[in-house]
Formats: sequence, structure tokens, C-alpha cells
Amino acid sequence: MVRKSIKVAAVLTVIASAASIYLIQPEKVKLKPSKAGTEDVSSGLEQNITSFSIEGRSPKGARQWNLNGDSAQIVGDDIYLENLKAVAYNDESVINLSSNSGVYRRGTGEVQLIGNVRVFSGEDFELVTETARWSQGEKEIFTDAVVNISREGMSAVGNGGRANSEEKWARLNSDVRVFIAPDTKVRSDGPLEVRYEENVAVFMDNVIVEDKEGRLFADKLTIEFDSETKRLAKVTAEGNVKVKKGNTYTLSEKAIYTDGTKSAQLLGRPRIIIDPAEIDKFDQMAI
Repeated sequence: MVRKSIKVAAVLTVIASAASIYLIQPEKVKLKPSKAGTEDVSSGLEQNITSFSIEGRSPKGARQWNLNGDSAQIVGDDIYLENLKAVAYNDESVINLSSNSGVYRRGTGEVQLIGNVRVFSGEDFELVTETARWSQGEKEIFTDAVVNISREGMSAVGNGGRANSEEKWARLNSDVRVFIAPDTKVRSDGPLEVRYEENVAVFMDNVIVEDKEGRLFADKLTIEFDSETKRLAKVTAEGNVKVKKGNTYTLSEKAIYTDGTKSAQLLGRPRIIIDPAEIDKFDQMAI
């Protein structure tokens, strides 16, 4: 059961992919109004432009992202965009982002995304939420709305999320649900946290893992990955650990699974409990 349950390792890959757009750190922005918008964009007057493009570059001039809108309204330092689309570039992939509308605040470098916010990279993954904000100063993107993440064979949902590009972590805040094909389900009341540099994903608070083999319960579930191969290295369940298989429960304070040994180690007064129904079967067999 423990070995089957460690398929939740796919979560780290998905969250890391979905958050890769948050690792772009724009330093210089170049505004490109269409011919219809020849007004002075630096003025404080309200202006309407039929098509608009905003390009972000690094201090050395390298292109980092491009933000477009079918139409734009400029009010002071705020640019209101309709049918917002963006592309973010990094060394490993190209990330696409879209929303029904958005606001780019040039004064603070913050982008507010509104309505049907979608982040995707080809067919690798898709992240969907209703609203989100990116803060350049804090190097964070965050939302209080429901977040859905999906890729082939896996989906995850949680209430609210946050990612920090500088400190390289991301999280789903609460009521986390993860579904992994063909039959594995993981849920937790508290957050799912991913720390990229440490190659660690952590489920907190009332964690339950379920598949056709049985169920695992714990207060905390930590998944560690090999820094070079990115494959699963270790899974640790802690606090009130219970593994149910059939009518049998195995109880312990900690359970550790390592990929090298392909086995689980139970720590902290491990014990086995058999349901009364199973005991009755034993009594009948003994007679």
C-alpha cells in the first residue's frame, strides 16, 4: 500500500511546471501600441488603443515575456487589457497565459488577471483559476480562488495558491485534492507545499492516500526527490500513521519508504489491529 501510494510524487513535477511562469523576473518593459494608438502613453489622460503589446526584457536586453491585449485603456500608470494573452520564456520551456481581462500597473510592476485565468505549456500541463495577481516587488504570484492543475494522468485542486520565484517555493493553501491515474487519490485539509531547491513536496493536516490496495492516513506526508534524476527517493508519513489493508490496520508514529530498499520502515511503537469481523473469522476457523 505504501509503495502504491507514493505515486503522489507526480505532484512535484506538475506544481513545478505550473509555477515556472512565476520564475520570470521582468526588469525592463517596452510598450508597443498599434498604429491606431499613437497617443503619448506617458500622459495621465485616459486613452483607448485597439491593440496593445507589452514586452519585458532583462537588464541585458534578453526577452523574458510578452503581454498582449485585443484592446487597451490607459489610465495614468494603469493599463486595462481585454482578452489578455502572455508568453513567458525561460531556459527550459515556453509558458502561455491567458485571461478574459487584466490590469498591468506600471507603477508597481503588478499584473492583475481576471476571469478564466489559464496557464499552460503545450500539452504538458494546464493551470486554471478565476483571478490571480503577480507582484514583481515580492516576486510572488497569488490567488484566493480555487486552483485547478491538470496534466496527462493527473489532476489537483486546492483553495488558493501562492508561489515565490526568488525563494523558489509554491503552495496550494487548503482543501487539497490530487487524483492520479488509474486509481490513486490524495487529499489534505492543510497546504501542499513544494520547495524546488530542496526537491521536496509536503502535504499537511489530515492527509489521506487511497488506492485499490487500501488507505494511508497521516498528519504529514513528505516526498523527497533525487536532485539529479528527479525520481522519487524517499516518502515519510508522520503523526498518527495508519495503513489500512482489507480488515487490518497497521499503526505507528512514522512510516518511511525508500526507493533504494523498496520497503517501508515503521517507527514509534508500531502495532497491528485486526477488525472484529476478521477476529470472528479466525475463531470460526479454529473450531
